[in-house]
Amino acid sequence: MIQAQLAADALRRRFPEHEFELTPMTTHADRHPSMRLSDAPREGVFVQELEQALLDGGAELAVHSAKDLPTLATPSLTIAAFLPRADARDALIAREPAQLGTLPPGSRIGTGSPRRAAQLAALRPDLRAVDIRGNVDTRLRRLREGAVDALILAAAGLERLGRLSEVHQLLPFDVMLPAPGQGALALQALEGSEAARLAAQLDDPPTRRAVSAERELLRRLGGGCLSAIGAYARVEDNRLVLDAVVLAVDGRRVLRAQAEGADDAQVVEEVSDGLDAQGARRLLRGAPSAGPLDGLRVMVTRADQQAAALARALEAQGAVAVVCPVIEIEPIGVDPDQLRLDQYDWLVLTSANGVDRLVALGSLAEGRVPAHIKVAAIGPQTAARLLEHGVRATIVPARYVAEELADSLIRVTESGARVLLARAAGARDALPQRLTEHGAQVTVVETYRAVAPAGTRQQLAERISGVDMVTFTSSSAVRHFVEALDGVLSSSVLVACIGPITAQSASDLGLRVDIIAQEYTTRGLVDAIVRSRTSLSA
Repeated sequence: MIQAQLAADALRRRFPEHEFELTPMTTHADRHPSMRLSDAPREGVFVQELEQALLDGGAELAVHSAKDLPTLATPSLTIAAFLPRADARDALIAREPAQLGTLPPGSRIGTGSPRRAAQLAALRPDLRAVDIRGNVDTRLRRLREGAVDALILAAAGLERLGRLSEVHQLLPFDVMLPAPGQGALALQALEGSEAARLAAQLDDPPTRRAVSAERELLRRLGGGCLSAIGAYARVEDNRLVLDAVVLAVDGRRVLRAQAEGADDAQVVEEVSDGLDAQGARRLLRGAPSAGPLDGLRVMVTRADQQAAALARALEAQGAVAVVCPVIEIEPIGVDPDQLRLDQYDWLVLTSANGVDRLVALGSLAEGRVPAHIKVAAIGPQTAARLLEHGVRATIVPARYVAEELADSLIRVTESGARVLLARAAGARDALPQRLTEHGAQVTVVETYRAVAPAGTRQQLAERISGVDMVTFTSSSAVRHFVEALDGVLSSSVLVACIGPITAQSASDLGLRVDIIAQEYTTRGLVDAIVRSRTSLSA
């Protein structure tokens, strides 16, 4: 209730004209106080009842410790705000004044966290981690009774309870990294609700930025709040700094990675890739649960240079990725005069491949874009690729489809605006048509085409056997897959598409579409697959 009270007090200060009433809730963890954290039946066990209350109308806002939230968002719910983060460090409280380095060998350290136990084993293998459950008062009572010699608890929780004076050592981040989200409170509400609108005005941007990066790393690695994963992000001079550790549960293997930069997604990817290169996912699969997609064989049909990211994301959730590119990117010769950006008001890009081609052709080399020109990207992955080359997109639509991008541009452009649309050959004409109807002067330049790699038919025939699911991230991939397929796709094989346009192409070509991502990105595709798998096994 302390967390809820803090949130309610913040809301009352911000909105004195409103009334905020606390509604006590009992969770699965509250009903089973002796349950070991590592024995929790599923990720999200600490928040499920609170989320259900929001969905059922029993509450309008839920207050969570951000570290307890599952990595996959619950449909229809949103994290409306992260309150300013408290101290994210772990704290040591001993029966006799001591620090971690001075505890006698054999000391029993109470913790219910696999992350803390693993880091403790790595730091002091001569100490013994003891599973302990219950609230802070219960744990401190057991310490006084001699059940353990010391406790490791979250400093933020102790601070909120006014018990920081009992702490003997705040463990530095280079000694023990916290759980992703530790120290932050998250306010959750129904999407689009009045409660979400009010709560959003309490959102602390640096906390959201840091916690979102930590949670995205956790999702990429396929971990959850029960994994031996530590992560801590902070914002320094508007640059994100992210440190992370993945450990074997016995502490005998410790994998670390660190990165910093202005592009949060790139920082997370760099840390994730660094840990993965050291074997993080294999290490995490040694835990009792390998992830919600455990054993599912999923075919990735993307172009070779883009397949790895999707394959890693699937494997992070326990799937076996079967990479079988059915398209490759073939450059198209372009008249250089058409790509002189100084003659346009807007540059519009509909894929990361389009960005790469403009860089190769010299139009975006070293981020050289005339000061007057504005840039629009169809989605976050295209925008991220632009940012890698020093170009920031002015517009990224809420829905990553041509129609939404056209509407976004129409809202901010006047008739007669000069627009360069660099895209793939064979792309739909919805975007240039809508802009032209609005009065824009649209120049369409096709810079590349998707073609079938040599030997696609044979490779597909060899790899399709035993596959449980095929993924598609573009209509061109669907077309080339169907052309290369020898016969009909087995009815037992599921089809997952990145969005409705790709799904329509698949349906038009005779494929049964089982899963369509709600967010039209590779992350959204993986999330949709996980949700589908989870609902089927529930």
